[in-house]
Amino acid sequence: MGQLHIGKQVEEVLNKKGFTVAEFARRINKSRENVYSIFKRKTMDTGLLQTISSVLEYDFFLLYSGKSNSDEEIDRLKEEIRLLRELNSLLKEKAKKKKM
Repeated sequence: MGQLHIGKQVEEVLNKKGFTVAEFARRINKSRENVYSIFKRKTMDTGLLQTISSVLEYDFFLLYSGKSNSDEEIDRLKEEIRLLRELNSLLKEKAKKKKM
């Protein structure tokens, strides 16, 4: 794994989530100028990263472990859960009819 630039990752997720810098700054209790300096950081205090992770609903710590954290993977899993619930419901309905 190459050198992770956490500031760039934060900026990318912020843009994907549709936050403005001003709104993000307000939510993490920092100035807009400070947010722009965060984007330039290669490393970051874990407390600040935890706050950012919470606000953006994205686990940046997974980037360091090499595990997947992509929105696409999350969406795929949500769809799989939805389909399994639907299948479970149909099976319950079929079992109910069989008892009658």
